Amino acid sequence: MQITLIGVHQRNTPVTVRERLAFALNELPDALLALHQRVDEGFILSTCNRVEVCAVTREPVADDEILISFLSEQRGVDAAVFAPSLYIHRNEAVVRHLYRLAAGLDSMVLGEDQIVGQVKEALAIAHAAGAIGPVLHRVLHGALAAGKQARANTGIAAGHVSVVSVALDAMRRFPDLLAQGRVLVIGAGHIAELALKHLRAAGASNITVINRTAARAQTLANHYDVAWRSWSDLEDALAMSDIVVSCTSAPGIVLSQQMVERAAAGRSTPLLLFDLAVPRDIDQGVAEIPGVYLHDVDALEPICRTNRALRAAEAERAETIIEGEVAKFMEWWAVQQAVPTIRALRKRAEDIRDAEIRRALARCPELSPQQRETVIALSTAIINKLLHEPIVALRDPEASGELLTAVRRLFNIDDTAVYTSANMT
Repeated sequence: MQITLIGVHQRNTPVTVRERLAFALNELPDALLALHQRVDEGFILSTCNRVEVCAVTREPVADDEILISFLSEQRGVDAAVFAPSLYIHRNEAVVRHLYRLAAGLDSMVLGEDQIVGQVKEALAIAHAAGAIGPVLHRVLHGALAAGKQARANTGIAAGHVSVVSVALDAMRRFPDLLAQGRVLVIGAGHIAELALKHLRAAGASNITVINRTAARAQTLANHYDVAWRSWSDLEDALAMSDIVVSCTSAPGIVLSQQMVERAAAGRSTPLLLFDLAVPRDIDQGVAEIPGVYLHDVDALEPICRTNRALRAAEAERAETIIEGEVAKFMEWWAVQQAVPTIRALRKRAEDIRDAEIRRALARCPELSPQQRETVIALSTAIINKLLHEPIVALRDPEASGELLTAVRRLFNIDDTAVYTSANMT
């Protein structure tokens, strides 16, 4: 049994590549079904900072090749485009990665809690698609529990903990605009709601929400007591705004260079644009327009580095907590790894016992039913006593993979028997 994870991240993969690999939420169910046809268990996490595919396979196969091929085919992107920045984790490294991720230790903003909601949402979709099995169920729920524990017992979640809050730091360089300017939030998803929450807390009052689905824009606007407009008013709303936060799930550009040029024409104050979407919502050419300041998720990295440095000590404490939780999972995992071999070993012993009992009883027809039962019980007791010590040793979390291999060799148990047993669990 093997756990494998492949992924690309904002740290080493440009947004031009990540946006081509990103999955929209409505694409995940079909993608997970396709993944589940290739692996025993599967999970996909796609956020503005990362795209990751995780799988469990019971048979020894080249999981990374399967997952790379899957990602390439699903997104229509040649593997050569993303292979240079691809990271690959296996087994314990996967567990550690997911536990750290859920604690916000692998995020662009150290300790951010937005990832928790994203993992929960992706997990729910994978469950609904039937792609999650016992291993990933335990890994992912364990990751969420470990992340919660790390946040509760350290200061990694204190202060700015989301990409939106980091964007707000950039807005504060223009205090008059933030306090008195007109703010436009494009989108009505989780990031848009987070943006409204932070903007209201920072004192912004003249805020408008706009979204392709008017009902969602209206609901969000009513909740935060701000204005909303229909999608057809987008260009007019842009022209009337000083700060724009765009965070839709659109597959292409929402604000073109021409739209922004018209909005910036004749303006006496700066136009601040924050593109928090992947794929990007705003044409990158707008950065060349005088008076326009564009920030995308990659441009916010310097602030995130400062944030991480300030929390280094708390991060070390969180890492210690995560390592303890990873160790607990690996103890469980070691036992699970041994279970197929233990079952195959017992089946082999039982098959030999049954065959020998049948031959022995056939040669002793004079035995009474009670005597036959005594012989069968004796053979069962011998088998149980002989197997007891080997099974105890195999269940020991400290047992190595070499011990499993040795037992299979000593008792002539082939891989087919082991994986047949595993598939019965």
